[in-house]
Amino acid sequence: MRYRITIISAAVIAFFGAVFTGALFYLSDLLLFPFKEREKWMSVETISCNPWMKEYAFADLREGFPSKKTLDISCDDSLNLPSQSFYTKSSLGERIHYKIYDNLTEDQKKSPQQAPLFFHVHGVSGTYMHGARYFKMASRLGFQLAAMDLSNHGLSDHNGLGASYGCREQHDVIAVLNALKSQFPNRKILWHSTSMGTMASLNAAAVLLPAEKPDSDKSISAMVLENPIPSVEQLVLSTPKKPNVPQGFITLGVWLAEKRGKVDFSQCEPVKAAPKVNIPTYVYNSVNDDIVSPEVSGQIVAALPKENVFKVRVFNRGAHSTVWNGNPEEVEKDLAELWQAAVPSGTLSSANMVPPVPSAEAVPADPVRSPKSK
Repeated sequence: MRYRITIISAAVIAFFGAVFTGALFYLSDLLLFPFKEREKWMSVETISCNPWMKEYAFADLREGFPSKKTLDISCDDSLNLPSQSFYTKSSLGERIHYKIYDNLTEDQKKSPQQAPLFFHVHGVSGTYMHGARYFKMASRLGFQLAAMDLSNHGLSDHNGLGASYGCREQHDVIAVLNALKSQFPNRKILWHSTSMGTMASLNAAAVLLPAEKPDSDKSISAMVLENPIPSVEQLVLSTPKKPNVPQGFITLGVWLAEKRGKVDFSQCEPVKAAPKVNIPTYVYNSVNDDIVSPEVSGQIVAALPKENVFKVRVFNRGAHSTVWNGNPEEVEKDLAELWQAAVPSGTLSSANMVPPVPSAEAVPADPVRSPKSK
């Protein structure tokens, strides 16, 4: 009888142990391989338009979301935009893909003043296609559009380790920016990123634009951060979509993701990199963001050098990584003002400020509030 009880107890312990371990692996999978089939994290992808791209990334969200109405250009049409692909190699030895779009008008091409670059860095599970939606917007503002694929995304090299939230991706961004500066040595750059792209960008900016060396790089003139994320811990613990499990279990899941992804998230927390950024920075969010709340992004705002915070906005329309889609006129006006502040001699013409579609009634934007210290 005692032997039977021992066997049953061992079986029960083994069962719950297996369930616990499986749940941890599932949680770490959500962190390393989110939002798309695992196979797409393992090899170069076929670029296509999925429902999210059509209903959010390329949609008109000024009246709410999701939407079947296109804002500026349809996702399907964006696949055939005039552009040229390039590859560069990161310091980690990976081939990183980026595109240069032919979005300038003939007058802009003939202008003696070379157009600056609008360089976009996508978020987790995204591709250069997330930047393609800005094709016409960049032209309206007088920029030539450039967009990249982070490693393990799109047409860049895939190592099978998944997302590292800026730890490895910062090397991809640095490689592409160096390539752009080499290709276009006399052109200024407006650096725009969203979600996990902000994590890579802030870490890269701390290397390229350290505050202690204010003249380190004069070509990168301003930075735009859409729903920036201060750390992986804050992303997992503070997101409105976090699993309804104990905090300790989430902490274990993050630890397992680090081990499986061969990375230490604490060594590349964007909130630690933000104080080193020395260029004018515009931060914007939406109250509808179901992944990164404005309060969480406020930790990045608080960490940036105060003299370099150009403007902070929280909009009542749009969603995660699609704030422009809900507020195109307001965001484009802010971008023009940011550029004027960053490059007074390169002020963009107000004639370029043509709304993409008939203007909707503006919704006021409120300043983001820094979270209370704990």
